Amino acid sequence: PELALDLPTAAPPQVIRDATRTWLRTEALRLFQERAAVHASTLGVRVTRIGLSDARTRWGSAGADGSIRLHWRLVQLEPELLDAVVAHEVAHLSEMNHGPRFWALMARLVPDPQGTRRRLRDAAASLVPF
Repeated sequence: PELALDLPTAAPPQVIRDATRTWLRTEALRLFQERAAVHASTLGVRVTRIGLSDARTRWGSAGADGSIRLHWRLVQLEPELLDAVVAHEVAHLSEMNHGPRFWALMARLVPDPQGTRRRLRDAAASLVPF
């Protein structure tokens, strides 16, 4: 995707920041919905709602009601890492813990779930805070 903001050339930094953040959040939700639908279909679960989060300590959460919340800043990551977090939360709609059955589901969705998890921790340090 390409970021194109319809702003005056002399727009103040705060206006540019806010417009960029709005664009990123919109793009994040689009990507989350797209990838969640694929993973939900694979596992035979239903995602009832996807919301954006600004949580300080977690990338996502899943509720027993089928809802998922994902941190919008994930949109800054490479697609495989973003996808792995979405897959993680979708897998929780079937298994609400991190036991062996959960990781078996993750292995169906992500080629190397544990390796991806390590890469995600490393990549998190490079995200722009906005």
